[in-house]
Amino acid sequence: MSKVSYTVERVAPADVRAELERLWDGNLQVEGGVARKFEWLYRDAPERADAVFLLGAEAGGEARRWVGTAGVAVRRVSVLGRERRAGLLADLAVDRDHRSVGPALSLVRAVKQWTLSTHDLAYGFPNQHAQGVFKRVGYHTLGSIGRWARVLRHAGYASRVKEAELPRVPATVKRAVERAAEVPALAALAGRTVDVVRLMQRAPSALQAARAVKLAFVDGPDERIDQLWESARGDYGVVGVRSSRLLRWRFAWGDRVKLALATARDGGAPRAYAVIEQDDDTAHVRDVFGHPDAVGTLLDLLVPALYPRGAASVSVRYLGAPWLVEALEARGFVRRPGERMIAVGVGDALPPEERAAVTDVARWHLTDLDEDT
Repeated sequence: MSKVSYTVERVAPADVRAELERLWDGNLQVEGGVARKFEWLYRDAPERADAVFLLGAEAGGEARRWVGTAGVAVRRVSVLGRERRAGLLADLAVDRDHRSVGPALSLVRAVKQWTLSTHDLAYGFPNQHAQGVFKRVGYHTLGSIGRWARVLRHAGYASRVKEAELPRVPATVKRAVERAAEVPALAALAGRTVDVVRLMQRAPSALQAARAVKLAFVDGPDERIDQLWESARGDYGVVGVRSSRLLRWRFAWGDRVKLALATARDGGAPRAYAVIEQDDDTAHVRDVFGHPDAVGTLLDLLVPALYPRGAASVSVRYLGAPWLVEALEARGFVRRPGERMIAVGVGDALPPEERAAVTDVARWHLTDLDEDT
């Protein structure tokens, strides 16, 4: 059996579109199709990447074949108030017959060397199969992005309700839910009772929040997002730029994806927002941003606003500063299984103070918006 040798080349995406689409199609789950992904990533993006990496394999005098790829999307990240160019490590894919450690290491190492010489920093969301490779080439493990969820409609959860899941519901209600679990009609009634109890527990906070801000669901971002970014960016240590242009590009706005925008009742200034994607009866918070005090206020208003919109549960993925975790958990969100490692790399030209911030998980603000897709 001939020995296989591997090489890595950096090329222009447009020159290898067919090969990229073939590798994506064979190795990644791509919603909407690979052709649409290419257009979205390499033609529609606010800042288009001008390079992609290909892994080539040669054996026994045969012509080289492309058997793997890795991309570097361009994102802007505010680090201690200074806007920096970041490489988002994306679309690592290797054909099944070549998924040994050596080829993957060569590919990821070449990407790292180039990215940190041309960008201020790099970050990525490697899956469980790639995490070891990212660590071996020297990326810093920032942490694991977690998911927090809150049940809004309890009828469907009656058969598996636990004491820890309803910590503030009266004991009589808990016993009723447990007894009703095997009777669908009673389970539905008990579930609605729990719904009301849980919503009423937060009602004072929601009423207080409503005196300061108003919440509206709008079809997509506008200039108010840019105003909010400029006024709130200083409240964050390391955060990807949240501009209206980036949000318009990043999400598929429509019936399923809406922007929940909190504005001040006095003067109408934007204070916080959440991007909500409703998948059947689950409301996913794909991004949340704003002045920290206003983010808590937005959450107070968001939960009761999602209930009449048909949401049975609401969830958010996040890694970063503890204040948002505290805000979520104070409002009944519970951490669920399903974590993914975040890897970061720092360019040599970044000043020491910023280098320290980039490797400190407590300075970051990462949501689904920041991930490649």
